[in-house]
Amino acid sequence: MVTKLRYQKTNGNTNAGSDFGVIEWPDEAALLIGGKLAKDAGFLMELGLTDANSFLSTKVHFNVGKAGNTQFSVIPFSTDGLGAGYGFELLNTGAQRSQRPIEERKGFSAAQALGLGSGEATGIALVASSHNYFINYTPWVPGWEENNLEVKPSGLAHYFRAAYTPFIGSWDTGFGFQIWSGDAEVADGAGGETLIATDGWVVDAQMQGSVGSLPLGIYASYGSCTADDAHFLDGCTNTDDGEAFGILGQLGVLPNKANIFVAYRTLDDGSEDDSEFNATTVGTNYLFSQNIRFELYYVKESGDGVDARGNERDSKWLFQLFAGY
Repeated sequence: MVTKLRYQKTNGNTNAGSDFGVIEWPDEAALLIGGKLAKDAGFLMELGLTDANSFLSTKVHFNVGKAGNTQFSVIPFSTDGLGAGYGFELLNTGAQRSQRPIEERKGFSAAQALGLGSGEATGIALVASSHNYFINYTPWVPGWEENNLEVKPSGLAHYFRAAYTPFIGSWDTGFGFQIWSGDAEVADGAGGETLIATDGWVVDAQMQGSVGSLPLGIYASYGSCTADDAHFLDGCTNTDDGEAFGILGQLGVLPNKANIFVAYRTLDDGSEDDSEFNATTVGTNYLFSQNIRFELYYVKESGDGVDARGNERDSKWLFQLFAGY
């Protein structure tokens, strides 16, 4: 069971209140259940524990064959917020919403800043994986639970992900790309049809190793999504294509206990006034025990106007207690 207790103080953001800050308890309360179903079959399920934020993500992983060192898998899934990459993902660049080194996902990840790596998704991941690469093709639709959509089998969107994950010297590395494409063809509820565009791409990389005796992780990504996109809401709904670049460095100053991190992100949301919203994030996290982590960070955003959700750009402090029981 995972819980998050947070205090957030944001200037200029109408979602958080600029004068007093907000206490978010629980920001998240979730029960995760996973394990083996049978030989060559496993599952993961996530259940929300509060009425206000009820959610469910589920995937069932079937290993269907092997050729040499390559494992072939079929993974049907549905998620309320983790995006089309939820079926199978191994990197920590924000390619999939819940896999990230720090809490501030949009401050270091192009996929998260653009909204490509999150959102409702139901699909089937078709995966080939080995110790030094993986390939994931997923036909999918932007829908989940009561928002599942009536969709034609020939009208699914497409998600393609590939990554190469070698050791370079003592560094554990990963280099990959993601492509979202196609129009999901769904019923409009009035006997007709509507198209949901899902067009975008990201290239990403990570390196995990050490500098002297201190562990170091570096994560970078760059991406774009198409203007007038009906599904990816963050930075993709304006006149021109949205673009974002993000990079994060995290150093373990007390190995296996305390990290410090710095991240930088650029975001051009494609609006007519050519507004660019850049963000610098600095912070630290402390592992009190294997299942308890404290995190404190500060984000400074630059740029005029508001973002795709109508929030003014300014600054934010956040303190979080993460616990897994």
